[in-house]
Amino acid sequence: MNLKFPCILLAEDNEIIQRIIVHKLEREKYTVVCISSGEKVVETVNSIIPSLIILDLLLPVKNGLTILSELKSSPAISGIPVIIFTSNNNEEMLNNAMKSGAVDYILKPFSPEELMSKIKRYTKLSS
Repeated sequence: MNLKFPCILLAEDNEIIQRIIVHKLEREKYTVVCISSGEKVVETVNSIIPSLIILDLLLPVKNGLTILSELKSSPAISGIPVIIFTSNNNEEMLNNAMKSGAVDYILKPFSPEELMSKIKRYTKLSS
């Protein structure tokens, strides 16, 4: 996908959170592709090659840790930074996500400023 602005794939099943993030990112000139279920994340990442992935751990059909493992095991897309986005502050699960290749995490409820700071940090590295 050849885009003028960095593309972010947002895998989040909560529509309200999706709308908030999309609005914030589009105001900052990012292109956003949203997915509400875990089953199509890896396939979509392979087709659009985003600059960054924001991945909810608790998606329907396939959970975020499984998706993260699949993303990081594919050489073509393993270098794309993944930020975990979750309401579960279980330290063991977050550590597992970081060990599996996530670059960072954001806990819900989230601060839009923290979200933008992390997005800018990792899209700058990958652009």
